[in-house]
Amino acid sequence: MEDETLGPDYRRLSAWSEACDLAVAIYLMCRANGALLDVDIIRQLRRAAVSVPSNIAEGNSKGTNKDTLKYLYIARGSLAELETQIAICTKVGMLSFADAYLVAERCQRVGRLIGGLIRYWKSRPD
Repeated sequence: MEDETLGPDYRRLSAWSEACDLAVAIYLMCRANGALLDVDIIRQLRRAAVSVPSNIAEGNSKGTNKDTLKYLYIARGSLAELETQIAICTKVGMLSFADAYLVAERCQRVGRLIGGLIRYWKSRPD
């Protein structure tokens, strides 16, 4: 039984917590750069950013290692999508290199944490 004071198990995962912080950073960055970013890219950035912690949470709530891994891979794919969108926005001058660097650092940290979860779930017998 899960501890009621902490909520669902995924809330105790560093990967989920860091991914939530990344999503918040993306929302704040979009707000601060709203004059330079068009509406479509803002939607794409936000969608990809929110997808990362959402898939970590959903995967952690599944009953099998196979299902959990499936959602962790989706989370990792959404992270790569976000990194690609940030790179394109930077190349066309919609984002500063400073903003892109801060997001890239967070993405790398989240990517390492997701990688650790993937290794963990792959090592467990189903």
